[in-house]
Amino acid sequence: MAKLVVKRYATALFDLAASEGAMAKYEEEVKVIVKALHDEPDFMAVLQDHKVTRENKINIVENVFTDKVSSPIVGLLVLLVNKGRQSEILNVLEAFLDMVKAESGIIKAVVTSAIPLKEEQLKALQEKLETSTKSKIELETIVDSSIIAGLIVRVGDKVVDASYKGELQTLKKQLSKLKLA
Repeated sequence: MAKLVVKRYATALFDLAASEGAMAKYEEEVKVIVKALHDEPDFMAVLQDHKVTRENKINIVENVFTDKVSSPIVGLLVLLVNKGRQSEILNVLEAFLDMVKAESGIIKAVVTSAIPLKEEQLKALQEKLETSTKSKIELETIVDSSIIAGLIVRVGDKVVDASYKGELQTLKKQLSKLKLA
């Protein structure tokens, strides 16, 4: 359900930016907001605090962003707060940025590895992904030692789990289905 909500709001902003011919402007403004939200996690904490009234949250959003970004973007943020979906603000804005990239032929790929990958490994992986998707790939890397070894590659909604942890989980499922006579 949350994914659907995020997609709807992001699509609405994307369609508006396209119809106004202001895609680049909106993209830059959204990037500034996303960076600010990542740099200032307390801002999102205030918006999600149940003790702060909805009206105060809306006033905060308007005071912070009105002179810095286009009014439709401020309107979207206010709408999300008004609908009680402030926890999805960052997801909506990042989904919008992903749509802009996809429109430009750029696809985001997230690579999770147990240890940091070397530059030549990342370059080779990016080239393989670009060849298989026939698109420009923007790689994001995550280091997660819990996968033990191997890689998990996510491109859009497709996931290739070639991690040791994934293999162990598959084996566990197979063994749980095994019935001994």
